[in-house]
Amino acid sequence: MKALGRLFFAAAVLFAAGLNAAEIEGVRLDDSVTSAGQALALNGFGLRTRIVFKVYVAALYLPAKTQDANAAIAMPGAKRMTMVMLRDVGADQFAGALAASLRNNVPEPQLKRLDPEIAELMTRIHQVGEARKGMKIELDYAPTSGTMLKINGAAHGAPIRGEDFFRALLLTWLGEKPAQGELKKALLGH
Repeated sequence: MKALGRLFFAAAVLFAAGLNAAEIEGVRLDDSVTSAGQALALNGFGLRTRIVFKVYVAALYLPAKTQDANAAIAMPGAKRMTMVMLRDVGADQFAGALAASLRNNVPEPQLKRLDPEIAELMTRIHQVGEARKGMKIELDYAPTSGTMLKINGAAHGAPIRGEDFFRALLLTWLGEKPAQGELKKALLGH
């Protein structure tokens, strides 16, 4: 009887552990993370596809959950956008898609003001080179320091200053003309 009790307890623990993570396409995502000393909740997650190709799993972490894109973008505090690559994507293709999405979602005057920050991120993307299958790319925003690009958990360069820069990046996924409408809905928990 004790063995049956232990088995039930072990199964309950494993089941509870599974409730603390989301999974899509074999990629496990934590329900919560800490960034810049602040607890962030998994707001939503989804699959970025291009034509018929599965490109990456995306996850948005915020201080509080919201289904409103404008509220997510304007929310004060730390934030994190995570992408886990499902296929290899060249730096030119990755940077080009990001630049196109920024042009589609950020007003021209704001885009011009953010040109130095965007150029810095594009330089770092090219330094990383190909985004390989399985690579975890994080864009971490901390109010005190800015946006940090992390590759597989390791910082790549110094933070890029400016909350307006991170908000512009979020428009790539959450703007009026997002990279993919279904992914926007998923990141907002719809």
